[in-house]
Amino acid sequence: MPIYEYACIKCKTVSTFLVLRASEGVDSYCKACGSKEVKKIVSRISILRSEEKRLEGLLDPSSLSGLDENNPSSIERVMKKIGKEMGDELGDGLEESIETAFSTKENSTE
Repeated sequence: MPIYEYACIKCKTVSTFLVLRASEGVDSYCKACGSKEVKKIVSRISILRSEEKRLEGLLDPSSLSGLDENNPSSIERVMKKIGKEMGDELGDGLEESIETAFSTKENSTE
């Protein structure tokens, strides 16, 4: 199923349209302001991977390049990457918890 994205010329909002077949046309418009003045944009692709492949990617030493265990910002970056890779499995509030924990740690070391 193709997904088409259009950027509104007026309000700059991106609207997404899912169609059943590539042969179907899309009546493109801005979902935010209703304008018909939209421009088709190239959207990112998504590749589904198994849990095993996601974990393999996280265990790859190159995924930890630039990690400085003494730098809270560096650890925060890696934790966010792991959270993004694992998705919902780590819970909805993960990113907020990471930011809170590391901003508290940075403030206590100053």
